[in-house]
Amino acid sequence: MTRSAEHALAPLIRKLDRRVKLGAVEIEALERLPHYIAEVDRGRFIVREGDKPGHCMAIVEGFIYRNKITGDGGRQILSVHLHGDLVCAHDQLLGEADHNIQALTRARLAYIPQAALLAAFEAHPVLARAVWRDNLIDGSVAREWLLNVGRRNARQRVAHMICEMAVRSEAAGLGSGSKYVWPLTQEQIGDASGLTSVHTNRIIQSLRRDELVKLGRGEVRIVDWLGLQLAGDFRSSYLHEQDQARLAA
Repeated sequence: MTRSAEHALAPLIRKLDRRVKLGAVEIEALERLPHYIAEVDRGRFIVREGDKPGHCMAIVEGFIYRNKITGDGGRQILSVHLHGDLVCAHDQLLGEADHNIQALTRARLAYIPQAALLAAFEAHPVLARAVWRDNLIDGSVAREWLLNVGRRNARQRVAHMICEMAVRSEAAGLGSGSKYVWPLTQEQIGDASGLTSVHTNRIIQSLRRDELVKLGRGEVRIVDWLGLQLAGDFRSSYLHEQDQARLAA
């Protein structure tokens, strides 16, 4: 089946199947979920802090990110989400968004009514377990990001972020070997790692000089995967993905 002909929720289905093996019944239940597709422009707010969203979003194409804004206008990027991710699932129980969600790139999203998703969970416990596991892994990633900002030095923070995005992109089918889509600007890398744009630029230049990565507009090429892991103090176990054999090759 070609990418253009496949079901809009196919990326989400493949990801949840990686989390917990789904049967034909669960896959059919996902394919039957009511949803509509919308395109959002880069930078657009999808959810604002304090909103009470009635839908979850499955990312069909593109990247989105979560962030919070300080009282004086500073921004902290909390997470980046890509092809196949289900966003806002936790708001079903919390009721109110406690952070912002914005489009990192132009993106296509499948909006799924939260009530329909909850009904599917109640009818199909395996499906509920897959989403629960996915949310637990999101928590694992959030803890690693907290460690990254709180205890790693600037070079480690940026190298670690590049390693993580490479592993996640490969798992989602968005790259292979050493070449991946890179959606973040230097300013956004800084907002995710607690660095200024100037400091971020210096770190990226040092990684280039050491022939670890080539980071260009919209793309990253990993030159030395093992060296980059060492530079970023990166161990992929917190991502709970299958062994990334092609990355290590």
